[in-house]
Amino acid sequence: MTEAITTTAPSRQSFPSLPLSLRLALRELRGGISGFYIFVACIALGATAIAAVGTLSAAIQFSISREGRVLLGGDLQASVIHRQAAPAQRQLLESLGSVSTVATLRSMARLPDRSSQALVKIKAVDNAYPLFGEMQLEDGKTLADIRKPGMVAVERGLLEQLGIGVGDRIQLGSETVTIAAIIAKEPDRLTAGVSLGPRVMMPIETLMRTGLAQPGSLIRWRYRIRAANGAEINQETLKPLSEAGFRIRDYTDPSPSVSGQINRLSEFLTLVGLTALLTGGIGVANSVNAFIERKRKVIAAYKALGASSNLITSSFLIQVMIVALIGIVIGLTLGSLLPFIALSFFSGSLPIDLEFGIYPKPLILATAYGVLIALIFILWPLGRARQIRAGELMREEIERPLHFPPFAFAAGSIVCAIILALMAIFLSEHPYIASLAIGAVAGTFLLFVALGYGFQKLAAAIPRPRRPELALALSSIAGPAGLTRTVTLSLGGGLTLLTAIAVTNASMTSELQTQMPDRAPSHFFLGINKSDFDSFAGLVARTAPGSELNSAPMLRGKIVSINGVPSSELKAPDDARWVLNGDRGLTFSEKLPDDSRIVEGEWWPQNHTGDPLVSFEAKLGRALGLKIGDTLTFNVLGRNITAQLANFRTVKWQSLNINFVMIFSPNTLVDAPYNMLATLSWPSSDPKGEVAVVRAVAQEFPTVTAIRVRDAIENVNAILGQIFAAIRAAGSLTLLSGVLVLAGALSTARAKRIYEAVILKVLGATRGRILLMHLAEYLILGLAIAVVAAAAGTLIAYLLLTEIIDISFTAPPSALLQAAGLSTIFMVGFGIFGTARVLNMKSAPYLRAE
Repeated sequence: MTEAITTTAPSRQSFPSLPLSLRLALRELRGGISGFYIFVACIALGATAIAAVGTLSAAIQFSISREGRVLLGGDLQASVIHRQAAPAQRQLLESLGSVSTVATLRSMARLPDRSSQALVKIKAVDNAYPLFGEMQLEDGKTLADIRKPGMVAVERGLLEQLGIGVGDRIQLGSETVTIAAIIAKEPDRLTAGVSLGPRVMMPIETLMRTGLAQPGSLIRWRYRIRAANGAEINQETLKPLSEAGFRIRDYTDPSPSVSGQINRLSEFLTLVGLTALLTGGIGVANSVNAFIERKRKVIAAYKALGASSNLITSSFLIQVMIVALIGIVIGLTLGSLLPFIALSFFSGSLPIDLEFGIYPKPLILATAYGVLIALIFILWPLGRARQIRAGELMREEIERPLHFPPFAFAAGSIVCAIILALMAIFLSEHPYIASLAIGAVAGTFLLFVALGYGFQKLAAAIPRPRRPELALALSSIAGPAGLTRTVTLSLGGGLTLLTAIAVTNASMTSELQTQMPDRAPSHFFLGINKSDFDSFAGLVARTAPGSELNSAPMLRGKIVSINGVPSSELKAPDDARWVLNGDRGLTFSEKLPDDSRIVEGEWWPQNHTGDPLVSFEAKLGRALGLKIGDTLTFNVLGRNITAQLANFRTVKWQSLNINFVMIFSPNTLVDAPYNMLATLSWPSSDPKGEVAVVRAVAQEFPTVTAIRVRDAIENVNAILGQIFAAIRAAGSLTLLSGVLVLAGALSTARAKRIYEAVILKVLGATRGRILLMHLAEYLILGLAIAVVAAAAGTLIAYLLLTEIIDISFTAPPSALLQAAGLSTIFMVGFGIFGTARVLNMKSAPYLRAE
């Protein structure tokens, strides 16, 4: 037996000492990978996506870590809001090394004649700035040019907004300053976060002259330290600062918010790439099935010569895994190169320089995912082939029954699927969210698997119409060897994902552009000194009759501990952790604010004089594990205040009225230095009135910042548009993978379609009728898939919007019709192309018996 098999294998001189199964696989691959192109493309597409996302994320994280000191501005940074470091705190900082002070705040930049103004982010620096890196100004200017009295540097965007140039003057607070230079690049720009306005840089002395640095002003003071002689700074030394409300950060993680956003985006895109791989797995299964069909006579010959089922199966498994590895290698290569090719076009606009290189972790992850996906979809058809007898292989020509694979193969496929899911979940920093995503993907696949069978049963049950073209189309859909299940599964997932993205995008855009502006205030006013508030309110009443002014005290504070446990030691879910990180907005109020409702506990009585009490937003409070009666310690203006949790309340944030996560009883903070926050609302739109009141405020209260709500909404909407464009592009990978599967399925079915067309031609069918029959089949399938995908995507978007994001649900026809349009285009386009090839084939070769 062995000699007989060996004669069909490569000679031992060609592959010395190799196992027989491997030699058989290598021999089969001598003719190339014809028939496996869709297989390779499906694996390569998903592997490319995962490798590219991981490589880009790793490059960014490596670059942030490498340039940590430059991005942070020091070896370590201690920041605090509202106040500067006390002398003893400053002395502690200076004992650690060289210290640079930076202050940041929002304000208004106005032309001296008040004809125009713009929201800006002020950054005031001392003479030691920057400790690391280099500050770059345009036209060869240096920081020395703005360290002169009354000089500032600005981002070019401010010049464009106000229509001015270098040398012109602007008013900041009560001080008029001269624009001396244009900012080209800040070494520490990345750690500053997102800003709603362009940057204005000035010396700290100039900031003090503007009158903006008042007690209670929302100024964040940052103290950067360059360690003496490059020594490591002991974090325990800084414990007194942390207990006093300072936020401590070192160069190893200069921007936690940026790093967190990169990780979350990377995980999301990796899941999208994994979904594309899963969709492509259908193409893998189709290719392996077609491969087995092509090799039926080879399998029969092997079995007739006495080859064992194990030998045949292992040789074919090795062969298809080699093909899978070819696809993975292509994906890894493209995934390693694409991020840097794309970023080469945007290198000048990036805040950091990314280093080209090979990052092993994402490549290993992409390889593992690719191998697991391949095994999931390879083992099943290989197992079926193992059960078919040689006699059956020789006799069957057209319809061949599908056999359930042996237990070992089915179990292997299922185990690979479980390992894949566990990897995706436990390699994520947010396992709960990852598990929901994996569950949603699995549910969507199961839905369309069931629908594929359902469509077949429904098509079989429908009475046949008189038109033969439609009757034949329904018969083809109902047939066990038709394309129904493959097409439904390949297109359904991608169309569902795109529909969900489109509906979510439309709902959020509608909320921002129409519903929210209709009920939102026209302006927010920040930085109103509490001693000036009565005068401010009187000015608004005189210049804006008929408007409504709402106000609330505003401070910033940090949660130090809950029930005596330091906030740094508390375990909180990802969606609530931000409340514990850094400073949060605080206020106090005698009465329950509008758009709030008590859901547990009680509001404090008027003129409460007992222990300090605090109200917490219900969803966040419960996520943190809080209970009525718990104690929370806050650091406000350097002083620790302990308050008892009195109630939970819900908040309608969409109204944009004044509200806070945490509200205190008045006796807690009434004596603290604070500023007022106010909103201006009009019963109906009055653009002239809005301009008049803003100009009057700018004239009499130059240190007050006015933010037009519609401008802020437009900025947010622009950012959301960019985010959804990126998400839509990523989601299109799944659809592209499905399109590849569809193309492969139609190509695989071409031989059967040719045979059917030949028979129909012999029976008198014209080319037009055959074309119409195929067109009807593709239209019916395409529209059926589109309806289900639109419904499933809409349901996913509805649950996301109403249960998680908590905004109004909107499903415009354009978002729903895109599934129908894409499905119909792909089905009909590929179908007509395939049918044309079928009709162009000559009938004679298929009528001759072999």
